[in-house]
Amino acid sequence: MAAASVLARSLGDDARTRLALFASRRRELDLGDGTPWVAEPLERLPLTPHDVLVHYAYVTAEYAATMGVDAYVRANTQISATVVDAIARQRPAAVVVASSGAVYGPGRALVSDVEASPYGLLKRLDELTLRTAARDAGARSLVLRVFNVSGAWLRKPDAFAIADLLSQAATGDAVRIRADRPVLRSYVDVEDLARVAVGFGADPAAGDDLVLDTAGERVVEMDDIARAARVAVGRPGLPIARTWDPDAAPSTYVGDGDGLRALAGRVGVTLRDFDAQVAATAAWMGVARAPLSP
Repeated sequence: MAAASVLARSLGDDARTRLALFASRRRELDLGDGTPWVAEPLERLPLTPHDVLVHYAYVTAEYAATMGVDAYVRANTQISATVVDAIARQRPAAVVVASSGAVYGPGRALVSDVEASPYGLLKRLDELTLRTAARDAGARSLVLRVFNVSGAWLRKPDAFAIADLLSQAATGDAVRIRADRPVLRSYVDVEDLARVAVGFGADPAAGDDLVLDTAGERVVEMDDIARAARVAVGRPGLPIARTWDPDAAPSTYVGDGDGLRALAGRVGVTLRDFDAQVAATAAWMGVARAPLSP
């Protein structure tokens, strides 16, 4: 949704004639402009001419357990096959693929076990397959290995630490952090990522066959998020409650953001800093202390 919304705004008055959206089935989408957009079924993608393909379609990780590994693999390989067919038929100038930090295992080794990490391995195979398809079609490609995101259009806000802590700060008598060890993350606003994708697709000089991690300007711990959440909702003195061992082995899920920051600079996108990301997320949730400018 973030990518579609950013694309629609970037195309201005021509958006409805230049932007085609696809989903698992035909349905209406709200991109925030007050008028429904129609997304066509994904199987129509190979039949629809396009110059730039931005690919986000995937059955996400939480379904692997409920579907079973075999069904999960079949569902996602069918999506990949449809996108490969579209690239081969339509030969776009650029392909942008949303991958995941889940392609990395311990020590940042790339995952190789489908039973242990079906989502991570399939994302790795998706990267390789779509990069090859793009190369064969003469298209430039960008793979974004997404780690931690913030901002508008989060599909499941309660599953994201920033949104959860903002909600607590806005409505509770304390902000409660449930992690019992250090938790290290680095965030990028999801609309900024979409703007980078748009910029890459529009600029042939932006690069080719790029595989980049996402990460913000700094690494933050859960306590940093809680403190920023208090400020964003206008309650900076709200207590933070936590029982933890700060010397325990940390949970670290952080990408190497140097390449992303370099690409953002090349395509004219200024990535929001962490505090601005928390404020933007609060605005999207309707809990910000004051309206934010775009």
